[in-house]
Amino acid sequence: MPPCVDDKPRVRWMQPELLQVKGETFVSLRDPAQIHQDLMLLSPLAYQLTQLMDGKSTRQEILFQAEQRWGVKLQVEQLNQLLNSLEERYVLDNASSRGFLRDLPCRPAAHAGSAYPDQPDELRNFLDQLLSDLPRKEPPAAEAYLIPHIDLRRGRESYAHAYCDAANGLDAFELFVVLGITHAYSHHPFVLTRKDYQTPLGPVQTDLELVEALAEGLPFDPFLDEFNHLGEHSIEFQLVFLQHLRKKPVKILPILCGSFQECLERPHWPEEDSRVEAFLTRLGAVVPRQKTCWIASVDLSHLGQRFGGAALSVPELQRLEERDRATMKEAARGDARAFLSTLQQDRGQRNYCGTSAIYSLLQVLKPEAGHLLHYQQCNEPGLTSTVTVASVSYPSPSGSAS
Repeated sequence: MPPCVDDKPRVRWMQPELLQVKGETFVSLRDPAQIHQDLMLLSPLAYQLTQLMDGKSTRQEILFQAEQRWGVKLQVEQLNQLLNSLEERYVLDNASSRGFLRDLPCRPAAHAGSAYPDQPDELRNFLDQLLSDLPRKEPPAAEAYLIPHIDLRRGRESYAHAYCDAANGLDAFELFVVLGITHAYSHHPFVLTRKDYQTPLGPVQTDLELVEALAEGLPFDPFLDEFNHLGEHSIEFQLVFLQHLRKKPVKILPILCGSFQECLERPHWPEEDSRVEAFLTRLGAVVPRQKTCWIASVDLSHLGQRFGGAALSVPELQRLEERDRATMKEAARGDARAFLSTLQQDRGQRNYCGTSAIYSLLQVLKPEAGHLLHYQQCNEPGLTSTVTVASVSYPSPSGSAS
């Protein structure tokens, strides 16, 4: 690969982790977009330098900041060597990595072969087995759902309640709006992609006309973090179910939602951010109300040792269920702000992975009261940690008809 030519380099977001190798400390970078499959090891100083690569500072300014902050005087050749290494691995957000993204024929099935089988027949058998515990409801399907994005096996019961409710009515829809969660950092509250999605069951068409209409006139670039779509599972997991259960091809509007945590820790409404207000207004204006199904791909609480807390007890899990059910009661009522208020009361301490997608769905659709189909706690052995999930259906959003 040619050397990096960026005068103001900017790194894509990478997942860092401290590692000890033969007594030395390194920072490993994992690419959530999975463009570069291997871990990249950096010295602590090299990692600190990447944090100065914000797309605004020149190479000389980066060297100056390093000297001012850390007392380290580096030669430009040393910085150039680091930049070339980052360029080679597509870590920089520049013409090379954007060209890689542009040239991808579609967004690949990133989790096939790990989260679910990568062979079509095996995948269909896997999904049939997962859905086999419940009868499939007669049509029509609901016009909006909250469905987990946890590992398919761990969240089996909640997936089954949602998709057995929807299965026989999914062919009535022409479009699926899938509101996923971006687990990678995003600069803006929503992330779009122009790419079709690929799964072992074939391609899933992204409605490009709707994507462009939605992006038009927004006060931010919704494609800035488009890389996040490549490795994210929250949309991908819903697509394999939709493809399996429908007889017709699936067309989607895939949207990744960023964090609303600040709205919980310092309680205020998301629309106080002009980007959120503009996006939700635009989303409601461009998406057709008829023959559209909305899916918020969401998990709920994340508590315990895995998430920086203490191990849990049975009484604590019981209290957590009471709080989660109170939150889901407001979500099922279709009241976005009442839902959010229940999370603001504890300043977001339950670590909901789904707040932004649930709130966005409710604010745009303003549905009539729905139904909590299922709630479950996915506990780890010894109750060291838990992730809670639920499935909810909204049969009759206001102003919508199939």
